[in-house]
Amino acid sequence: MEENIIVGIVYTEIDDLLGPNPIFWLPSDLPKKAIVNISIKTVTLLTAEKGLIPKSLSFIPFPSLEMKGIIKYIEYADETRRGKIYNSAITILFKEFDDLIFYKYMTNLESIFNDTAQKIIKLGKSKATKEKIAEEIKNLQSNISIILEDLRIKEVNEPSVEPFPEVKSIPTSMKEYIAKIIVCGNPNVGKTSIILRYTRNAFKRTYLPSIGVNICEKKLNVYNSSVKLVLWDIAGQNKFQIMRKYFYAGADGFILVFDLTDNSTFHDIEKWSQDIKKYLVNADDKVGFIIANKNDLTDKRSVNKKNILKIAKKLNLEYIETSALTGQNIELAFKKVADIFVKSQNN
Repeated sequence: MEENIIVGIVYTEIDDLLGPNPIFWLPSDLPKKAIVNISIKTVTLLTAEKGLIPKSLSFIPFPSLEMKGIIKYIEYADETRRGKIYNSAITILFKEFDDLIFYKYMTNLESIFNDTAQKIIKLGKSKATKEKIAEEIKNLQSNISIILEDLRIKEVNEPSVEPFPEVKSIPTSMKEYIAKIIVCGNPNVGKTSIILRYTRNAFKRTYLPSIGVNICEKKLNVYNSSVKLVLWDIAGQNKFQIMRKYFYAGADGFILVFDLTDNSTFHDIEKWSQDIKKYLVNADDKVGFIIANKNDLTDKRSVNKKNILKIAKKLNLEYIETSALTGQNIELAFKKVADIFVKSQNN
């Protein structure tokens, strides 16, 4: 993991009259055109979402800069402003090929971003100078670098994985299958985190952010058969709704993911099922599965298990609880999906 993994930081205020107003950035010689581009696109994301502030970190591509950004939006009441609300955003920039690192450790970064946001809110309410806010942004960069370095050391100490492992020959008696599995669910339920947790050592990973799909592959053996799971991580945002029907085409199965701490994501599971059945030919004959994610957050759980079992029975789908953070039941979930798929091929 390189020390310069963070290419830059831009802190943008959303001014009542000026709109996106970048007030601080690192490095200081970051091109003005890039700063303006980053600020406008960061704020435009809010406009597209009708001004709703995401609670969690957001990712956004900057193709013209060949970079991506991780964004923390900040909002608090301010009677001195026309809209009575102060909005701003911290955008951390990194190279496109480093995106896996940030996806992989997003949970580790959430707390440090939230801590910085709270400090900025406190400074803002006390009418502190912009220099004070700049200090907090610098501290954020330093803290993120420390966290990523600690995680790098942790990974180095883990058993190494060969970059080009020996390909074992498949016995002639073993059948080979390829299964396209679409993974669907509302934004922020942990679809990408689940897949990355499962496929972190996978050989192939293709990311297509402009059209809202992330494709990963992983092989496993079940019932004396070799199965390559091709996992299509489908973006949950409304803006990708038109594209989703094309992503569904040719799928052999689907996984519906919801967040155990967010009832609204659970209630939308049936809508996702209906959406898939609307566009996927013979959807009722495909492998189906429900994953209830974030079961490590026991104190924040808001979805009743009886209700989960009820909807699983209604949709005739198996269900399992997982944690992308701890890895609990992640391997088991995909093993079950592969099991069901192979059984369906032999019936």
